[in-house]
Amino acid sequence: MRGAGELLGELAVLDSQPRTATVIAAETCQIRIIPTAAFLTFVEEHNLLAPLLRHAIARVRESEAVRLELATGSVPLRLASALSRLVEAASASTSGLAVRLTQTELSQMIGASRNGVVNALKPWREQDWVRTTSSGGLLVRDIHSIQSHARTQT
Repeated sequence: MRGAGELLGELAVLDSQPRTATVIAAETCQIRIIPTAAFLTFVEEHNLLAPLLRHAIARVRESEAVRLELATGSVPLRLASALSRLVEAASASTSGLAVRLTQTELSQMIGASRNGVVNALKPWREQDWVRTTSSGGLLVRDIHSIQSHARTQT
């Protein structure tokens, strides 16, 4: 999950291979496509190769951590982590981010059944840490409590 102003496709530029991800926007956004040659010229002229490599390495490490979590984590832990990434990507406060994804979409995102997501959300709703919005999404009200609770469910 990525937020406003974030760079996408940097690995493809660095190794001249096809991109490794597909982007689906959760809401209306503006993008800028920068041709490889222009991007690499900018990186070289501004001495940005080392920061770009650190950024790319951080992304690879993040992807590996998410893959491990998807393979080994409980549904509550995977859901809490996905919601945390959404909150972080939105640069939102911890007291009210509307997640415009349905429970079915969240279940697909974390590799769980919709029923598993419903069951994971139940205690969080009871504590008012999340609420269902009129559009069928979620309002995340207390991500820290969700994270703490999910860690105890593993």
